Amino acid sequence: MKDLADHLFDILENSVKAEATEVKITLGIRDKLFFCKIEDNGNGIKDEDVTDPFVTSRKTRRVGLGLPLLKRAVESTGGSLKIYNSEKKGVILEFKIDIAHIDAKPFGDIARTFIDVIYSWPKVSFDIFFQMEGNKKVSIFSSKEIRKIVSDFDIQQKEVRDFIYDSIDEELKKMGIDSQFGID
Repeated sequence: MKDLADHLFDILENSVKAEATEVKITLGIRDKLFFCKIEDNGNGIKDEDVTDPFVTSRKTRRVGLGLPLLKRAVESTGGSLKIYNSEKKGVILEFKIDIAHIDAKPFGDIARTFIDVIYSWPKVSFDIFFQMEGNKKVSIFSSKEIRKIVSDFDIQQKEVRDFIYDSIDEELKKMGIDSQFGID
């Protein structure tokens, strides 16, 4: 995986495969430290080490490399990765990356990743937040709220998809995440 957007897509796909119907994504940047928290209401994880490449829930092959590759990318910058079951239902995955570190991967097009998951899994509710100083969360996007406003047919229109992409991308840039340039 060449950038953080690829890792995000893989994690969100894991949530969907675990039968999650709601996924909350919280992003933030503080002092050159990028953090991400993904919470879902899926089936949860067993007690095994899910960052072991030979532990996977797949039936088609016996290895799963997404989480081990994320762990390596995170730890190569001095960052951290935590994966645990929620007290309610589902999984919480948190990671931090020193984006100023020489080994840090570029952001990639995170807005495009969010568009891809929203359109790939329309039955899943994706909520994106930015966590500011003092732990205040600001909502960037809610697929559930958009679907209340726009019909299933209209949401498929290129103009609507472009509007959603531009809105998410603009909010990410305000946070300091620019897909073309990395951190501001």
